Amino acid sequence: MSRRVAVIGGGISGIACAGALSAAGIPVRVFDRGHRIGGRLATQTLRGTGTPHDGRVVDVGAAYFTARDQRFVEVVDGLIERGVVRPWTDTFHIADSRGVIGPKLGPMRYATPQGLRSVVEDLAGLLPDDLVDVRHPIDVPPIRREGDRVIVADEEYAAVAICVPDPQALSLLVDDSVADTRALLEGGPVWEPVMSLTTVFDDMCWQDFDGLFVNDDAVLTFIAHDGRRRGDDAPVLVAHSTATVAAGHLAEPLGAAPAMLAALNSVLRPTGDPSWFTVKRWTHARPLTARVEEFGWVDGIGLAGDAWADGPRTESAWVSGQALGSHLAQSVVR
Repeated sequence: MSRRVAVIGGGISGIACAGALSAAGIPVRVFDRGHRIGGRLATQTLRGTGTPHDGRVVDVGAAYFTARDQRFVEVVDGLIERGVVRPWTDTFHIADSRGVIGPKLGPMRYATPQGLRSVVEDLAGLLPDDLVDVRHPIDVPPIRREGDRVIVADEEYAAVAICVPDPQALSLLVDDSVADTRALLEGGPVWEPVMSLTTVFDDMCWQDFDGLFVNDDAVLTFIAHDGRRRGDDAPVLVAHSTATVAAGHLAEPLGAAPAMLAALNSVLRPTGDPSWFTVKRWTHARPLTARVEEFGWVDGIGLAGDAWADGPRTESAWVSGQALGSHLAQSVVR
């Protein structure tokens, strides 16, 4: 009988799960729908901007991550040693629609010279080729149970770990044979959409900051100075919208640009206009809350991600995936 496990989702949770399984000698096949793995630790390469910054990567998904769980701290230490990650800042600013109010000290935020996707790609690169097979882009059809096997894309697996946002996971759990697993997600956290506005300026024409939380604004929630985040001081800003704004523009993301640009101008009061901008849609950007359990599990099917492990945070997604992988290796597959 095959001991192979399927992992659906090539974000940090899925790769952490695959890592825990392969460390125990369990063969794994990872499925991801994207052209590159990384999930919401997503980067965009600037193209056709007409500026000197073409070819530069920008974080358009998660803005940064923190580390407090010792298991994840050790992973981050390794990423720093390999030059993938760097400590960014422990000080963000606070603003509202009237402008910048002042700085606020918090936990250390980590960033990456080559974009947060490089974290997932680096961790995936450490996995043994003889045990882990990563396949993408591929859309996985709904899964089902047959006896003590789980069927994924018409192949049998000893178990499956679903490491994607709840709405995507529910679309995989429509067969009656997996109704008990589907029940774990129904009535769960609400998932918010977000629009991510990337702007390129000719120079830095605003008050200096690293990241900025925008309070009580109808349009924006956060602005990152991507030049500070990357460490090259490029005049590139990334602003995240409120869920309300995003929900109104899911069909046409660029339609959110006028309101987001106006809000950016109101908060930062730059002395120049952006030379180029674009908008990225995240339909399931983040859960409003998260379950305290590290993962979900019912009869051969596991659930993990940042809606578990007391998230939502990048760290929670890693902890959740790693814990599910360890559970599979120790209690189910052997």
